[in-house]
Amino acid sequence: MSEIMEANDKTGNADYSVSDVLKIIGRKGMSDILYCLENEPKRFSQIMFETKLNPSILDRHLKVLLKFGLVVKENNFYRLTESGIRVVETIDDLLDVFRNSEG
Repeated sequence: MSEIMEANDKTGNADYSVSDVLKIIGRKGMSDILYCLENEPKRFSQIMFETKLNPSILDRHLKVLLKFGLVVKENNFYRLTESGIRVVETIDDLLDVFRNSEG
């Protein structure tokens, strides 16, 4: 994940492949954070307890989500942006496709 960010920082290129996006969203705990923030803004400690993520990992993941504009921090609360909401909805849609394709 950091390799993706570093490469894009150096080139200024914001074009991501499907593989890049899946690596970011698919990281352990990343979708947990998104779903944790789905209904309301939360403090770091609330997210940590709800997701059961180590504080350093949570901090790293939140920095990535902030960088990509999926989450914003306001008054010590993290909340999903419109883009973050769309990502959660897209994950739900993907889950529906897989659930409906089970024979």
